[in-house]
This record gives sequence, C-alpha cells and structure tokens, in this order.
Amino acid sequence: MDKVYSEESNTSFRQIIKITYPVVLSMLSFNALVFVDRLYVSWYDLTQFAAMLPASFTAIGLASIFTGIVGYVSTLSAQYYGAGRYPQCAAAMWQGIYLSILFALLLLGISPIVASVFQLMGHTGSLLAYEVEYFYLIIIAECIQMFSIAFFGFYCGIGDTKTTMQVAVLMNIINVILAGGLVFGKFGLPELGMMGSGLAAIISCLVGLFCYVLFLHKAVMRQYQPWQHYRPNKSLLCSLLRFGLFAGIQSFAEMGYFSIFLLIIGSMGAMNLAAVNAAFAMEAVFILPVIGMTTAVGILAGQEKGAGRLGNIPEILKKGLVLGLSFNVLILISCNFFPEQLISIFHSDTDADQHHLVSIATPLLQLTSLWLVFDTIHLMVGSVLKSTGDTRFMMLVYTVVPLFFYVIMPYVFCVWYPLPLSWLWLLLVVYSATMLLLMATRFVNGKWKSIKVIEQT
Repeated sequence: MDKVYSEESNTSFRQIIKITYPVVLSMLSFNALVFVDRLYVSWYDLTQFAAMLPASFTAIGLASIFTGIVGYVSTLSAQYYGAGRYPQCAAAMWQGIYLSILFALLLLGISPIVASVFQLMGHTGSLLAYEVEYFYLIIIAECIQMFSIAFFGFYCGIGDTKTTMQVAVLMNIINVILAGGLVFGKFGLPELGMMGSGLAAIISCLVGLFCYVLFLHKAVMRQYQPWQHYRPNKSLLCSLLRFGLFAGIQSFAEMGYFSIFLLIIGSMGAMNLAAVNAAFAMEAVFILPVIGMTTAVGILAGQEKGAGRLGNIPEILKKGLVLGLSFNVLILISCNFFPEQLISIFHSDTDADQHHLVSIATPLLQLTSLWLVFDTIHLMVGSVLKSTGDTRFMMLVYTVVPLFFYVIMPYVFCVWYPLPLSWLWLLLVVYSATMLLLMATRFVNGKWKSIKVIEQT
C-alpha cells in the first residue's frame, strides 16, 4: 500500500522546477564545455575536429560502466533522504569514493588495449594518431570525474542541485579560458591544438573535484555528517554494486554501441564524420537541458520512493513530461527553420568544404529534432524506473535494442549497402520510438513499485 499523500509532496510544478533549473543550468554549462572545445578545434583543424568525437565517445563509453556504478549514489542518497535517514546519504557517497579508487586503476590498466580499436576499424594516418592521443586525455579526465560523480550523486540525492550548478559553471569558465589559450596558443600558453582541449578538460575536472570537497564544510552538512560516516559499509557497498552494476552495464552498452556507430561512420571519410560531429554537437546543445529535467524528475521520484509515497511518482513524471515536451517545441523550430545557420558555426578552411559540410549535416540535424521528441519521453520514464530500482530491466533493454540500431543496421548501411547518412538518422528515429514504447509499457506495468533499494527500518 502506498503511504498517505504528503502535504509537502514533490508533485507541484514549482517543486519540480526548483530542483530542475540548477540541474538544467549545470547540464547547459557542461554542454557549453563540450561544445566550446569542439568549436575551438573545428576552427583550428578539421581533421583533429573529426577525431574528437569517436575518441571521446570511446573513452567515455569505456569509463561508463564504472561511472554508472558510482553514479547510482544519487539514487541511494535520494531514497535515504526521502526516508529521513540523512547520515546514510553521506555514507553512500563515501562508498562511491572507495569504488572510484578501484575503478580508476582498472580503467587506466585496460586503456592501452582499447586504444587499438581505432586501427582495427580501419582508421589510418593523422586521423588515427589524433584519435589515440585524445582518447588517453579523456580517459584521464574520466578517472578524475569518477570521484566527482560520487559527490555529485550525494548533492543531487539530497536535492542540493545549486551546489552542483555552481561547480559546473566554475568548471566551464576555467575550461573555456584554458581551452582557448591552449588550442590557439593565446595568453602566453603553448599552441597545442586538440591536445590543449584535452588538457583543459583535465584541469577543469580537477578544479571541480576540489570544489565538491570544499563544499562539504557548509553549515548544512551538519545534518548529514559527511566526515563522521566515511567508513566502508558492507551493506551500502553491496546495494551500490547490486543496483549500480546494472546501471553501469546499461551506460557501458549505450555508450559502447554509440562509439561503434561513430567508428563505422568514420570509415566513410573525414568529411562525413565531421558532418556527424557537427550534428551531434548541436544535438548536445538541445538534449542536455532535457537530460537535466529527467535527472531532476528521477531525484524527486527517488525521494518519494524512499518516503513510500509511490502514488506521487506518476504525477511527477506527468509534469516533468509537460516541461520537457514544451522545450522540444523550441528544438523543432530551431532545427527545421534555421539548420544552416546552426551548422555554419562549424566552419572549414575553404568555401567548398564548408558548403559540403552544411549540405551533409542539414538533413541530419532536422531528423535529430524529431528523434529528440521521442528521446525526451523515453529518457524521462527511464530515469524514473532507474531511480526506483528497476535497473535490471534498463540494463536488458539497453544491451539488446541498441545492438540492432547502432551496430548491425549501420554496418549494413555503411559497408554492405552504402546509403546516405540520412538513412542512418531515420533508423535512429525508429530506435527512439521503440525505446519509448518499451519504457512506457514497463512503467505502466508497475513492477518498479515492489523493488526495494534501501533496507527498511
């Protein structure tokens, strides 16, 4: 039985927006970090720009199984917060930190093996060299970011998204300044091109981690006692590994399949890859605010699950979808009425190359705006399922469905029966619609209501 509806529930638009807007600003800030890095490098060298996306996604995909496990700290923290067991929120954070130490060492150990994938996919010459170089830089950044994810999960779980926003904005400012200086050799810094972008990301991640530790001294932390609950906790570690492993495998499969997708496209030439890079860079501008909303809805759903107010969760999801789909109207207008203007900011050295880039990327961007509508719904429903503990289902879906849409069919379209890139984007629209159907069916089924994530008292 669901508990009685609370007068201070999280189902109002005001409460959702209160949690959402710092998350959205944080995601926009992170998006700006990624977007500016790519923009700088696109102005510097088109081949280096083409290498950034497959290299970064391969590195992030490799790290995602570990970051996905650590990231489940947010769900544990949110459910303990909803249950009123505040010190356990901090204890969950520390378990994530301990796992980060182990995972960072594992990630560094297996990176040289994974770096050979670019050559196996047929990439050669300067493109291959740049991909390997940037891959290692992002791996180092991911190792640092893993620790920040544990802190991020704690702050988000207790609803303190303003702290995460402040850290993200500071990281972005530092990255924009450093990347501009290190890519082009400004402000007395060496001219390093794409490598400068990677070094700027590493430094900004270090600053973010330091800020998260510093903020633990805030007066509000007395309620959570983070410095008193630092010891390893077997029960919490088991919960984090049990539910987080499924979430980690989900992240790994999702990012891994997408990395393979990019590597397949990379075999079609640098210009096609540059067009894909431009389209996905613009997609990142639009999707991250949506991801911010889904994160906020997941936080609130987790808090309500911890409090036992299961009846409030569908209302949270409904109002989150209203906000997300309203934002999608702006996406559809921008991508379908001003596609050339959006893509033209990624300029090339010659007018002929620039025209070619715009002609390839324009239909991709227009189709992207369509699949983002489906993505908004399925990501938001999936966030609720994940925050309530239904991570096994999420893992199964994300390991099976994308295999067909991101690997098998793209390989057929690009290698066996070469077709224009727009056919691949139509395939991704179908993928998003399929995921929407699966997530919605699972949520209506109600299996998530009976899953226990935290121990009962």
